[in-house]
Amino acid sequence: MKSLLTLLLIGSLLTVATGAKAQTASADSVKAYAGSYTFASGSPIQKYTITTEKGDLFGEADSYGKNKLVKQAKADTYQSTSSYGSVITFVRDAATKAVTSLSMAIQGSELTAKKDNP
Repeated sequence: MKSLLTLLLIGSLLTVATGAKAQTASADSVKAYAGSYTFASGSPIQKYTITTEKGDLFGEADSYGKNKLVKQAKADTYQSTSSYGSVITFVRDAATKAVTSLSMAIQGSELTAKKDNP
């Protein structure tokens, strides 16, 4: 009986440890997107800032307030919870896999911004 309880305790601890590791990996993966992105001169948006909070991703266009970005099925793609519902797709360098820019589909237009410090 004692060995059965020990096995159950070890199994529970492994499950908790594995879950914590998965959460950390998820939180770390969204950090790759964090930073400031600059749009081309004349764009309706000048800067887009990506931040992370508790493993969630947020985006803020200029100083209009931040909105949560919800992961989509396509890799590196998120949808904003803003009233515009823009879709943000992050672009990675083919060799280094570092995030270098983003593309924003908003109200029938597509805007591109380069990451300030990739």
